[in-house]
Amino acid sequence: MQNTTFSRIFVGLMAMLLCIHPLVACNTSHEPDPYQTVGEIAGQPVALGELQLFVDDVRQQTNSYFKKNYSLDAITEEEWRKDFSGESPVDYAIGLAMEELVPYKVVEQKLVELGSSEDFSYRAFVNRWQKENEDRQQKEASGEVIYGPVQYTERVYYDYLNESYQEELAAQLRQGPTGEELQAFYDDNPDLFQEFGSVTLQCVVLPQEDFSQEQGEEARNILLQALEAGATFADASVQAGIDEYTQERTFTAEDLSSPDVRAFPDVEDAVYTLQPGDTTDLIQNGDLEWLFFYCETRQEGGRTPFAECRDALEEIYVEQAFDMSLEQAQSSAQIIIYDQARELID
Repeated sequence: MQNTTFSRIFVGLMAMLLCIHPLVACNTSHEPDPYQTVGEIAGQPVALGELQLFVDDVRQQTNSYFKKNYSLDAITEEEWRKDFSGESPVDYAIGLAMEELVPYKVVEQKLVELGSSEDFSYRAFVNRWQKENEDRQQKEASGEVIYGPVQYTERVYYDYLNESYQEELAAQLRQGPTGEELQAFYDDNPDLFQEFGSVTLQCVVLPQEDFSQEQGEEARNILLQALEAGATFADASVQAGIDEYTQERTFTAEDLSSPDVRAFPDVEDAVYTLQPGDTTDLIQNGDLEWLFFYCETRQEGGRTPFAECRDALEEIYVEQAFDMSLEQAQSSAQIIIYDQARELID
């Protein structure tokens, strides 16, 4: 009986000693607490877990920087905290990540200032993310329609939630302009609500079966030199040997929605922006042809009267005012990085 009692006491003492030892399994986890605060932005705490999310985002940028400046092919675990002429990969990555977090934290900070009762902590975010995925998983199992992904990644849900915060903030801060402010905004931005008139382009299409890229560049350069010497486009295209590959075309407002324009970003860009006398670079259209455009003339259309675009103009005014207020807050946001951040970030 005494031996049995002694055995039980001995086993108990050994268990206690094992649990006290810092390297044994009874200490279930040695991972750092993801919810501990490792910095601040605009007075809002930054938890280790959310900082890690953004450090992962900038890891490739960090690798590229240290490869360029210190010839590191890839940052190893040993090099992660190593000093290279006064900077280390971990500190560089944390700095980038905190800058990336500024817009998110500024939105939170402004909502707090407005009296929001929302819990913006990282722990609350993780709980919401996990609950959202659980709900979606249950809906999928029961055959319900799910809009968006079946399961959100943590990083995607971080963006998704912040977008909802930003919409809430925009609604609370919305303040329409006076009639005088709106009229002044209309007068100061003549490009707004400017209707498209027409543009006449010389379209040069060089088949790749007849022209290499070098030949296309050479023909374009010869044409430009002839134009600079005072030749007309028709004469210049003859000198460049590409007159048979050139077609003049005038685009009007009705053409803007045609597949010839909308399906080709380079064509669309030339139609909207190329100014008289300007030429685009040589453009590759898949494996078929080389293109470039020369603008002959551009005729601007009329402008929508103030009264007819007032409501749409007000939306632009309010949106720009909101964006400007956020940009100002972001530029002045104070970033504080705690010392333990560099020791805890992977």
